[in-house]
Amino acid sequence: MNRILIVKLSSIGDVVHALPVLRTIRYNLPNSYIAWIVEEKTREILEGNKDVDRIITINTKKWRKGMSLRGDPELDSGEAIPAIFRELLNVINTLRKERFDTAIDLQGLIKSGVISYLSRAKTRIGFDSGNCRESLNILFTNKKVSPEKEDSHVVDKNLSLLKPFGFKEIKRDFFISPSPKDDKYVNDFLLKSRINGKPIIAVNLGAGWKTKEWGIKNYAGLCDRIISEIGANIILTWGPGEENMVKGIMDLMAYKPFVAPPTTLKQLVALLRRCELFIGGDTGPLHIAAALKIPTVAIYGPSDPLRNGPYGDNHFIIHKKIECSGCYKRSCDTIECMKIISIDDVFSAVTKQVSSIRVSKY
Repeated sequence: MNRILIVKLSSIGDVVHALPVLRTIRYNLPNSYIAWIVEEKTREILEGNKDVDRIITINTKKWRKGMSLRGDPELDSGEAIPAIFRELLNVINTLRKERFDTAIDLQGLIKSGVISYLSRAKTRIGFDSGNCRESLNILFTNKKVSPEKEDSHVVDKNLSLLKPFGFKEIKRDFFISPSPKDDKYVNDFLLKSRINGKPIIAVNLGAGWKTKEWGIKNYAGLCDRIISEIGANIILTWGPGEENMVKGIMDLMAYKPFVAPPTTLKQLVALLRRCELFIGGDTGPLHIAAALKIPTVAIYGPSDPLRNGPYGDNHFIIHKKIECSGCYKRSCDTIECMKIISIDDVFSAVTKQVSSIRVSKY
């Protein structure tokens, strides 16, 4: 039995984009043993997925915070570093006890390369130096893969790492499924909110980087137009730390949108499955919506939609190229690439998507 380790630690969108790798391995090697090592905060995406035999969690952010001795007072007690090393040794021992034959490093970072190496897998597959996010990653893999030119999207780039297996069939499927408890949580919210039978459009305000945010003033103007001119229901989705965004947009809007309750990742999945359209920037919820085959209007700035756009059909991407497009910067003095996208630009895309949905449904 082939024992395979998938190394894809984070973030939410990145883990979603790696799901077809898992599906393809399971389809072609149904009797293999597949484990996936992932950051604690992203683990939930994989829970309940029958294609994975074991989920191994890691918390590199906590370790980095502890090693720098900043932030949490508990980490300054002098016990933090020994505790971190004990936890790290536990992860290493877990990996080695599994006796993996193959490790597939989908992350292309130094830390993911180290994890692959520490697994002691005989075959460690990774990207060539031109496709690693950190070039030193190549020191830890012994089978390098060069994606083809047509593998421009990160999903296809990830799947290119399966070339050494020689699989005859590639599965571009995404499995993310909420539990009945998650569905009930969302159903209870919808009933309590008394949402009418009009289409539900999810609008996600935040993003992992400030440079990917379109701004609450823009979203407020857009949502008002959607409610007044299209007549759809708006549900504002948000994550931890984005409560002020919700309050800010509510203060700016003339019409009252619905606000999603606090959700886990799986509860968010349950909520998005009830929506007919998703609007937002390049962030985890966008890629979850795309994986669920929900039409989207995606607002892109510093990241390249050809590489990181919503995968599949029925997506309208708004991206205005400027000289520094594709910079992938998390901070910027101007964020010009997002500022030049107008409310009219996005509203026009929304009307086209809503018309397309109505035609296909009715």
